[in-house]
Amino acid sequence: MTVRLRCEGCGHEAPPLAVTPHPFRCPNAGDGRDHVLAPWLDPRGVAWPTSTERPFVRDRHLLHAHLAARVVGLGDEGYLAIEGRLHEALVRQEGRGFEALPVQRAALAPGHEVYVADATGQPGGSHKGRHLFGVLLHLEVVRAALGVTEGPLAIASCGNAALAAAVLARVGDRRLRVFVPEDVHPNVAARLGALGADVRICPRRPGETGDPTVAAFRAAVAAGAIPFACQGTECGLTLDGGRTLGFDLLRAAPPLDRVFVQVGGGALGSSLVRAFDDAVALGAIARAPRWMMVQGAAVAPLAALYARVVDAVRARTPHALPEDGDALADALLDEAVAPLVEAVIDEVVVDRGRWMPPWPTPAASVAHGILDDETYDGVALLRAMVRTGGSPVVVDEAGLLAAEAHARAVTSVDADATGTAGVAGLLAWARTEPAPERIAVLLTGTRR
Repeated sequence: MTVRLRCEGCGHEAPPLAVTPHPFRCPNAGDGRDHVLAPWLDPRGVAWPTSTERPFVRDRHLLHAHLAARVVGLGDEGYLAIEGRLHEALVRQEGRGFEALPVQRAALAPGHEVYVADATGQPGGSHKGRHLFGVLLHLEVVRAALGVTEGPLAIASCGNAALAAAVLARVGDRRLRVFVPEDVHPNVAARLGALGADVRICPRRPGETGDPTVAAFRAAVAAGAIPFACQGTECGLTLDGGRTLGFDLLRAAPPLDRVFVQVGGGALGSSLVRAFDDAVALGAIARAPRWMMVQGAAVAPLAALYARVVDAVRARTPHALPEDGDALADALLDEAVAPLVEAVIDEVVVDRGRWMPPWPTPAASVAHGILDDETYDGVALLRAMVRTGGSPVVVDEAGLLAAEAHARAVTSVDADATGTAGVAGLLAWARTEPAPERIAVLLTGTRR
């Protein structure tokens, strides 16, 4: 059992596939705790992959879908046959399959050695397909081995995730319901229709808290739909395929001091963190970088959570803590303070709603794709920040727009403001003129 599915909120471990063929969500979810049924790698008996094959072949022994194929009797050959069939269908439909992210060194921040991973060329035009391809592989394995009858796929999204889901649903010959906000981009809506998705518009009612698209999505899942989702709380397997993005970055860049990641629902950051932790466990790198989680000022629930945790720690420790930045992050790692931090995070896990309420005043932003009312995978990102000496970065609209233009000029990658939000965080941080570091950012969505 190299890759288990284990809930990080209560410790529940998914039973055998013959008992629960769709282990997407912890069965204990709904009790107020933070439940994410996430992939957990046991490093015993598995080695760091060294091949140069495409990601879902190269990294298969680190993925739950491959373990599932072995458990249900398909074996390595059966997994490769399924992955190969889906890859060929993607190439026929999109002209490309999932290949390793191109990584280039770019002069984005003077004085720093910056590496840029470009996900805009992936099927669907963003990183989201990597998350969902891991889920689709699992579904195809279960269908082939167990003959399980399934309902339609369902997803809540404002753009990139919906497009990736529609592309993969078409490749897998599956029905898809997409729940989108009223302000979905017309180009996105048109492409979804062309791919055969059943698009449902979800208006936000005055005074309503929480994302109405997620509420509608959850209702569909309760009625029998499959959560083809990019939120770890709704489908933990979305974090499994997403880890291949981190594995790509690890292979293409030298050891990193710091990584800036744009955060909406949090699955991208959560997947990257898990990939780097797996690499440490397997001896591929010595340590994880400082994780810098970037949000726009319009909607920044993760930054608000971090601030609440810091305030709680300040109230409980006799030690004076710096105001912000690396000085604060390093102080939270001090042996006299770290146990208090962990105790507060444990409280966050137990009472998620109190510590991580939906953002009360959603606003428009040029970085439309990270306007999630909640950072669904927020606890994993919070732990990653405090355990590596990282911190959140909040960027205003001017900073987001400037980063979009700067990234396009320097890298020639035509990414949108959501996809360049990590660059915005880097630029905001670099204004403090810190010592030179080796840094990575990801460009995650093409401009449509």
